[in-house]
Amino acid sequence: MALWNSRPLNGAGSDPFGRKTDNKGKERLSAESVKCPSCGSNIYYQPELQAMMCRNCGNIYSPDNLEPRGSLGVSKERDYLGDSDISEDDKKRHEIVCNSCGAEVIADENTISTLCPFCGSPALITRRMTREFKPDYIVPFKIDKAGAERRLNEWLSSRKYTPAGFRSKRRMKNLTAIYVPFWLLDCVVQSDMSGTGKIINGTVKKIYEVNSTIKYYVKGVPFDTSLKIANKLMQAIEPFDYSEMVRFESEYLQGFYAEKYDQRPTEMTDRIMRRLDKFSKNETDLVARKYDEYEVRPEKDFTIINDVSIKYCLLPVWLMTIEYEGRQYQLAVNGQTGEAGGFVPTTSAADKLSRIARFTSGRWIKIPVFLMLLFAVSLFMLTLSLEIGPGKTILIKALTAGEISIIVLLIALLVTHIVTKCLSKKIRDTSDELNDYDEDPGLDSYFDSTRHSDLKISEIPLRYVTLMTDSEGRVIGEHSIEI
Repeated sequence: MALWNSRPLNGAGSDPFGRKTDNKGKERLSAESVKCPSCGSNIYYQPELQAMMCRNCGNIYSPDNLEPRGSLGVSKERDYLGDSDISEDDKKRHEIVCNSCGAEVIADENTISTLCPFCGSPALITRRMTREFKPDYIVPFKIDKAGAERRLNEWLSSRKYTPAGFRSKRRMKNLTAIYVPFWLLDCVVQSDMSGTGKIINGTVKKIYEVNSTIKYYVKGVPFDTSLKIANKLMQAIEPFDYSEMVRFESEYLQGFYAEKYDQRPTEMTDRIMRRLDKFSKNETDLVARKYDEYEVRPEKDFTIINDVSIKYCLLPVWLMTIEYEGRQYQLAVNGQTGEAGGFVPTTSAADKLSRIARFTSGRWIKIPVFLMLLFAVSLFMLTLSLEIGPGKTILIKALTAGEISIIVLLIALLVTHIVTKCLSKKIRDTSDELNDYDEDPGLDSYFDSTRHSDLKISEIPLRYVTLMTDSEGRVIGEHSIEI
């Protein structure tokens, strides 16, 4: 919130999205009526962007008048048939392909690999480059392997309920330095949000419909393009320092691996808008702080973007995949800042407690219950007999002792079941919360403070509510007046 408070809000000026103009009578443009003004291909309405988009060149247009709103396009790579079409730099590189997970990484001619950085498999083959490799920018590595191991161990020590065997030094040897491909997004974001605000003054409530519009600029929001790495993992090790970003030169790849992008920006519109929408929703406190109570109405919220531009950049990551008890876990360290992240397993103690809880409530419990009932019936039948002898007395004592023992056993099983079940759930809930991926750094890291931001709030009175109280001040009802 400080990033907004530190800037003057400009409420003047025209709506940059043209939504204040009267569009009655205008026909919404569609792919059937127009072609892309840039390349002539069909354009399609993209619901996530609230805009028309060309899937060929990536340009984005207003759905009402085809005014340009930026582009998610990049120069296309094409498949190359032979070495004659590949640059001299790329002739000095090769591709390492994993036969297990299908991952492809690029390395210089002197760099070899023994384990796949994505799945840990040794099933690797090396081949010539099949297409040219053309990133635009790169952020070079600053953290070496020893530093990455130290940062990762420090991060792992903060994860509670993690099995000790998961943090073995032997596993740290599998850390691999790899340049991960990212799209870096610049744009202006406008989010319209709605909610219900309440101002309380004694026994009177004033209720308003609150409509707000936030407009701000973001710069360099990163979206990893790899299908082999969890998006949350890459967000957990953000941000990167773009002041050290330079034009790509082949020398930066010497001794490192690099991955080619799997997805174009035009294929990631839903993911892009989800993250930008999350940025806006996290700023709800800017609106809510005026009211004593505030409730959002998410069904009336929407976000659109303008002035869109994108860059293709390689960012440095130390990556490691650990297979533990039949499941794979990916861990990563930011190769520039040292920020570590990942998802780790829960300690086996929770699994053992769960097994004990299941055992103490298993079907075999029917046996002691049956014996308890049998002993109770036998004791009852014996007490009906008037004859009392030494044998009968011993039998009654034995049945009574057996009955008491079974009751104590069942009570102990019940207590054990309840305790182990509760403890197991508590450990799992706590460890899942603590051991989950760290949150992304949020809007603060990508907010462009060099450009003007706007926050506009309008409120519509809905009703007044008067609380009725008794002589002791207790609320016994309310009287509502619609406005």
